[in-house]
Amino acid sequence: MKYIITESKLERVITGYINELFPIDEINYTHPDAYDDEYGEVYEDKNMVQFYLGNYDEGENNIFLWLGSEYFEKNSSARDRSPTIVVEHPYDDTLIAYFNDQWEEPFKKWFTENFDLPVKTVEWKRMID
Repeated sequence: MKYIITESKLERVITGYINELFPIDEINYTHPDAYDDEYGEVYEDKNMVQFYLGNYDEGENNIFLWLGSEYFEKNSSARDRSPTIVVEHPYDDTLIAYFNDQWEEPFKKWFTENFDLPVKTVEWKRMID
């Protein structure tokens, strides 16, 4: 038997699943510390936002990492693809298992609507480790 699912219906299903996987009222965030090589200082990097569920537990509850354009070196290809959101493992595997790569665009939209941060590229933690 063949089923036809419209694109808008698929987007609603994916968004519904993302809402279950990442309950907005349980998500918190922080700007991780960065190190300035030139001045030898540690500072809070506003071009990086680490999102996590519940309490920050030394990175154990991380769900995704947002990297703004200014985070990357000038003239780098990464900067051209940013702002970037990196989905942490095992959430990346879960989304891919259910939706292949069809979850990326609905995720970008969901993320922007909920956190008021732009997203150009979605990457998976497993791909960059």
